[in-house]
Amino acid sequence: MSLADKILKGDEGSAARLITLIENMDRKGYDELTRLLPYTGKAHIVGVTGPAGAGKSTIIAKLVNRLSKQKRRAGVIAIDPTSVQSRGAVLGDRLRMKEIEDSGETFIRSMADREHPGGICRAALGAVYVMEAMGKEFVIIESVGAGQSDKALFLICDTIVTVFTPEFGDEIQLLKAGLLEIGDIVVINKGDKAEAQDAVCAISGRLPERSDGDWVVPVILTEARAGKGIDDLVNALEARWRFIQDFTNIVRTKREKVTSFIMTLLKEELWQRFFDACSKDEGYRKIMNKVESGTIDPYSAVEEIGDIVTARLQEKQEVKE
Repeated sequence: MSLADKILKGDEGSAARLITLIENMDRKGYDELTRLLPYTGKAHIVGVTGPAGAGKSTIIAKLVNRLSKQKRRAGVIAIDPTSVQSRGAVLGDRLRMKEIEDSGETFIRSMADREHPGGICRAALGAVYVMEAMGKEFVIIESVGAGQSDKALFLICDTIVTVFTPEFGDEIQLLKAGLLEIGDIVVINKGDKAEAQDAVCAISGRLPERSDGDWVVPVILTEARAGKGIDDLVNALEARWRFIQDFTNIVRTKREKVTSFIMTLLKEELWQRFFDACSKDEGYRKIMNKVESGTIDPYSAVEEIGDIVTARLQEKQEVKE
């Protein structure tokens, strides 16, 4: 029985192995993933982002517990910073989610961002597909970053939950981070603090206009450690999912987002191939030596390197013809 067949039967060990193959960019993993594609596209993909220390992991743990009590199947992808030594995930989020991991009812996968831009990692979309094929109704992704840098998270998810604490900072810092622009639902955590209600009012008054103007972004006050406000968050997620299904072509929207995510991956892949090729090119090394010695400016260097790449591509095309 193939990995894909086992995953369709809900086997978590096979799911973990396939995600590892995808992380390692193994062709066998891609082949298995292709077999799962007909069984994807129906889950509500929820991204959770916000500054460090806002309580994202605790909120996710309480949220998943509440969904489990409702017999709703959920999977969690926790994107961690990359360990300098092992190049794997630091696993900080996984430790904070031990409560739901020990229950055995939720499949959790920690993944290193591997310095991929956009707050997630290259293999995140593949992991989403795997969890959908397992029959998960919710797939929750915790981003390693916060703000407009989380563009890739937006391209994968249907709903973005942005988490703040009452000490979110002044208006300028809030706008610079871009946190309000990407959130479909805003959560103010640590609601037991004295200034929490003031923070709700302040953020509610600063919400930007949205392209999907019919959706009103809710601002929810939670005290995650005590489980307070989690029911409100569940209700907001359900309202958001109904909105998406009623007012958008969800299949088309998902496809458009995936197409944009593919372009993000393509840029990364082409850059890596370009860098590998340039590092072996004598002309490239000569130009970089000029830059280091101060005999050529960086902008001229970029133009000359671009000319080298164009010439190499033309040479390959002539050989083919």
